[in-house]
Amino acid sequence: MGAINGRVIYSPKGKAGEYAENAANFFVGCSNGCTYCYLRKGRGAKVLGGSRPELKKTLREYPYALDIFKNELLAHKEELQKTGLFFSFTTDPLLPETERLTRQAVGVCQRHGVPVKILSKCAEGLNRFIDFAEASEGWDVSRIALGATLTGCDELEPNADPNMMRVNVLARAKRHGFRTFASVEPIPPGMYDRAIGIIKLSYPFVDLYKIGLQSGGKYPKREIRLIYDTITEHWEGRPEQPRIYWKDSIVNPLGIDRGELPGYCVPVNWDLFNNEK
Repeated sequence: MGAINGRVIYSPKGKAGEYAENAANFFVGCSNGCTYCYLRKGRGAKVLGGSRPELKKTLREYPYALDIFKNELLAHKEELQKTGLFFSFTTDPLLPETERLTRQAVGVCQRHGVPVKILSKCAEGLNRFIDFAEASEGWDVSRIALGATLTGCDELEPNADPNMMRVNVLARAKRHGFRTFASVEPIPPGMYDRAIGIIKLSYPFVDLYKIGLQSGGKYPKREIRLIYDTITEHWEGRPEQPRIYWKDSIVNPLGIDRGELPGYCVPVNWDLFNNEK
């Protein structure tokens, strides 16, 4: 399949490509204020790292942005039906400023059979989205995956809803028939106990975990090994085993062959919508 390079829909590269095959970005900037956010660092910070979300300049205004999205989706409909569409790498898609356009875009996806994955730290936004989706006639919520970033480190995410609120809304989403996923990334150096704790609390409510380290963080190999071994031990012997995708930041330093991982561990392109546990 060829790479998509639209104004809204595109095929991520590099580490982002390890997270989603195709994504949609309407906005740049985010108000969550996470201290570790890659959008606030490096050369791209002035373009991508604002402290509040703003519609991308090339999209001009909301109706125009949605029209561009529709056209790009229809041009790549067959591929997107297979890969799904991720929201979003450049903001939180369920902030008060971003959720309206996210909902409208998901409505387009629903009409054209494209599954979506929405990742947010806004528990209130996730709750509002659940209510909206259930009130939308003809929507199939089993084709919508709701996810939350779970680090266990509220102090590093000062303007986001607390991690436990996010766990609670994932539990609600699962009860209401949505697919659920958790991004346990980044696990900051020396703070792995927080991540492991929040994984254990969220375990019954999550279909897929994606687990990775902080970009540029310095980790002794024994710390990475402890993260891997502790989480693996928690999974072993339990009848219900959510899937895990271990990111390269963990697998590569440990020299793990992905082909030898336990059966609940999945490849990067695992289909959250068409695979049962």
